[in-house]
Amino acid sequence: MTQDTEEPTGEVSVMPVSATEAIERAEIDMQTASAHRYPRSIEKFKKRAISMATIDEETAASCLYRRPVGKKLNPATGKWEVEYAEGLSVRMAEIVGASYGNLRVAAMLVEQNERWVKARGVATDLESGYTAASEVIEATVDRNGNPYSERMRVVIAKSTLAKARRDATFIVVPRALAKPVETEVRRLLMGDSQTLEARRAAVIAWVSKLGIDTSRVWAALGIKGEADLGVEQLEQLTGIRTAIKDNEVGIDEAFPLPGSPGDGPTQGAASAPPAVEPETIAKLVAAFGEHEGEVNLYLRETGWIAQNETYRDLDGPKAARALKHTRSVLEQAGVKPPKK
Repeated sequence: MTQDTEEPTGEVSVMPVSATEAIERAEIDMQTASAHRYPRSIEKFKKRAISMATIDEETAASCLYRRPVGKKLNPATGKWEVEYAEGLSVRMAEIVGASYGNLRVAAMLVEQNERWVKARGVATDLESGYTAASEVIEATVDRNGNPYSERMRVVIAKSTLAKARRDATFIVVPRALAKPVETEVRRLLMGDSQTLEARRAAVIAWVSKLGIDTSRVWAALGIKGEADLGVEQLEQLTGIRTAIKDNEVGIDEAFPLPGSPGDGPTQGAASAPPAVEPETIAKLVAAFGEHEGEVNLYLRETGWIAQNETYRDLDGPKAARALKHTRSVLEQAGVKPPKK
């Protein structure tokens, strides 16, 4: 029985293009050909984007974000007021991208470690061939420099990818084209009196679930309480809620604690909360000690405790509330509660 063998020829062979790359190139060529054959209509784009963005109030609210960028002194009142930056959110970019047509958008992680994550977004107009890229870097440590948990780093990585896609989209798609969509979104959210009352009730319900003193919210808006909520404040809170959901800003940044830098002179410190009983601390340790890292991260992100505190620093009322809803706290922290 003989076996045929190939003799080495000494020639250098060139590696062919991988199957994945060949498929991707073919897809781009087909998409480009289709884009030239069926060019987009700006009028159809506007109608479709407006229809998608205003399909309901929840979708409309998610299209805009508003985050604090510092504080400024109001000469008229002599008080420090939060200064906000607003923009079009990740959801709006998805709607605009899907409606614009003949657009190719992608994002990938280019660097990730315990300190930060970097993502690059790329968008290409298949009709004109114009391509733009944008990089976004997000920290994966808290204010004290402590690394987040693995679960939280995954959340931040996904958020960073979404922001990179958003930024790349709005480089290729002119912002001016999204302006009519933004106008209709605002009109839906702040339309008639019935809509305003519904938004007001929804915003107040959201504020009550933040786990922080509501006076911080009213102070950030420059009002005394929920009775002073007007159109401007509702618009601000709607944008802030979207920014918090999209990890654009943290709760403590959106609603600073009294006496934080930039607040100006304080009128006297508030009385300290009553000390927590040792027995209560022991119950907290028994309930959360095994998952301290995850629970602390959840409590910090939701404003229950400051960034340099742990669950042991919960004041009396919050400690009682946490113990009463132990299973819920663990689930929100990403931990599977023990079976009863």
